[in-house]
Amino acid sequence: MPDSWPEMVKRYRLRYGLTQARMAALLGVSQRTVSRWELGQDRPGLELQTRLRDLAAGPEGTLLSRLAASVRNCPVPRALSRMPNLRLLAVSPLAMAKRPSITEWIGRDLAGIACGILEEMLDDRSLQRSIADGEIACVLTTTRSVLKTKEHPRISTYQTTISYFFHDGTLYSDAISARAPRNTPLGYRAIPMDRLIGDWN
Repeated sequence: MPDSWPEMVKRYRLRYGLTQARMAALLGVSQRTVSRWELGQDRPGLELQTRLRDLAAGPEGTLLSRLAASVRNCPVPRALSRMPNLRLLAVSPLAMAKRPSITEWIGRDLAGIACGILEEMLDDRSLQRSIADGEIACVLTTTRSVLKTKEHPRISTYQTTISYFFHDGTLYSDAISARAPRNTPLGYRAIPMDRLIGDWN
């Protein structure tokens, strides 16, 4: 593993379209440090090695790997999570730019830091049961900050479409966001699967 650090660091940086300076800012180190890692002149400390391993590890399986790659290359804020506790699997560069500390949560459950509309959705037992039963195709939301991270107070208003799908018996969510006017009413609305199917017939 030690010899692979330069490759791992560079692959992760390029996967997310980050400059060395941007990656350094996300990890709380200098640009020169990232450069030294990539050149094999130094290696991350143990805590950063753990973070980088978690960040570099993608979801297993071809479908999920490709979907995670799609999320990581998406030009808008987007996140892929495993349900029911929203274990964050992949985020797009703009999602990281909006909330840089989100990189600390890749591979971890987000439910414990949920707030606002997201917390309401997770507490809505009827909604969660319908999602788990495959009755909900997506949820349309208008939110401000939905995660209690250090960026929480400055997150603006976003409209997000959260779609749900099963793969190998496991439920996943794919959330994609766009900015909304600050005065847009906050809330969420579930779109039932039968309504979508009915619209196509």
